Amino acid sequence: MKYLAIDTASDIMKVLVAKDGEYYYFQSAEYRTASERLMTEVDALLRKSGLKLSDMDFFGCVTGPGSFTGIRIGMATVKAFTYACNKPVVAVTALELLAYNNKGAETVISVCDAGNGMRYVAVYDDKMRVLFQPHCLTAEELTDFLALTDEPHVLFTDSVSSGIEGAIKPLDFRAAFIAAVEAKASEAQDGNALEPIYIRKPQAERDLENK
Repeated sequence: MKYLAIDTASDIMKVLVAKDGEYYYFQSAEYRTASERLMTEVDALLRKSGLKLSDMDFFGCVTGPGSFTGIRIGMATVKAFTYACNKPVVAVTALELLAYNNKGAETVISVCDAGNGMRYVAVYDDKMRVLFQPHCLTAEELTDFLALTDEPHVLFTDSVSSGIEGAIKPLDFRAAFIAAVEAKASEAQDGNALEPIYIRKPQAERDLENK
């Protein structure tokens, strides 16, 4: 299996190249420089792997929720690759990616920043099936939601949301990214069908509505 996967939607930029069980991976917490660094890191991993874009069986992309600009950078890049190479694409959400840091023992709650004190949250079972679809909650709503969760669970968060009691903030996403993309490989779709997951409206649109 050969693929290239990109995440510029999360608080950690990630690039992953797989070559028949060999993996070449890059991540950086400087996600705000994704527009400048993404193609440099893609090129570097392709050289290390000895692969070309046309060698890929499919491409992978994290579609959100997260930074609106970040989502667009990754999706535009992957859509361009799929169009140029006539290959399908695998979509992974940022909340799924957080959940795949789990080892499959318990229910997983994923939380990531939504800006302005809001948080995106989703819940998955031990087989990564969705129990609670991604929602956007205030800090107070999230506190109440977690308090009502009686069953044993593991809570994974991004760096912004890591202050929640009991939360685990993953530092290395290599294994989780591989697991998430390969679990979704059978769901590969045409690149034109790739859609972003925003949940919240862009800040500019919200500001306009408030005028």
